[in-house]
Amino acid sequence: MKGSLKVIVLVSISLMLAMQGCGGGGGSSDDPADTGESNNNDSTADNSNSGYTGLDSQATVDESNAKDLAIAAASGIAQAVEEESISAPFSVPGAAARSYEPTEEMHQQTTAEVCTQGGEAIVEEVTEETDHWVNVFSLNNCSYGEGLHIYTFTGRVRHTYSKQSNAFDYVMTGTVSSASSQSTDIDWRVACDANFRCNMSSDFQGFDGRSYRVTEIEVTDDGNSVYTAAGRIYDPIHGYIDVTTEIPFTMGCENGQPGSGRLNFTGTDQTFGYIEFVSCTEYVVATSNGTANSYTW
Repeated sequence: MKGSLKVIVLVSISLMLAMQGCGGGGGSSDDPADTGESNNNDSTADNSNSGYTGLDSQATVDESNAKDLAIAAASGIAQAVEEESISAPFSVPGAAARSYEPTEEMHQQTTAEVCTQGGEAIVEEVTEETDHWVNVFSLNNCSYGEGLHIYTFTGRVRHTYSKQSNAFDYVMTGTVSSASSQSTDIDWRVACDANFRCNMSSDFQGFDGRSYRVTEIEVTDDGNSVYTAAGRIYDPIHGYIDVTTEIPFTMGCENGQPGSGRLNFTGTDQTFGYIEFVSCTEYVVATSNGTANSYTW
């Protein structure tokens, strides 16, 4: 997943520079902390348009929430493995910002430059406000890539740019498929400040049906479908945990969960726990106080 999100960052940077050069850009909210206030001094765009709406503070791991946080860790690394091989469509071209109105010419240019293997990109909105720009595009069966790596995306792309702070973000929500993989629902976002310092995230539904967010995650495959992963996962009720791999894990269970391996997760005040995958149906959760319990999916 991290490799895919890097594509978005690079394209967004190119797009922002192109927009500045031709007098346009995307817009951002002016409240990076998501306080609901507009103070016009943000350093990064906010996450008001993403799917995750839970806590953004760090969790404290204890016996009461260890199982929830363990499922969050398992859900996050499984999502990361699933998204690792997915590539995002190239962002909307700079030409799309050269007009205030979603004209037919913009529609044709965007389709040609983004959906290089077929499909279309429909311009829904190009709006200039006092302090920001907003560009919204609808991609319908938009195919892109080359050779064996051709993907098809259907969904919406929203690019914003703050004219005062130069912060920008890029949000893509929809479904991506390829010839070698099944369709995957994605909700990806990159939020960057004027110095191109970017936060990358993916919102998704976990094994328990709750909505989670994963950020800055790295996945490594040894070539035999044995993985290690590390990153930050946000639980909507308890807050975020930092997850690392103690024992490399395997995927491939019919239920989608890991079948072996161990993940460690840490919270505030040096509280921590782990989840060990005993089989495709059983897992063990333990906390820093020594309590351990066995569960089934």
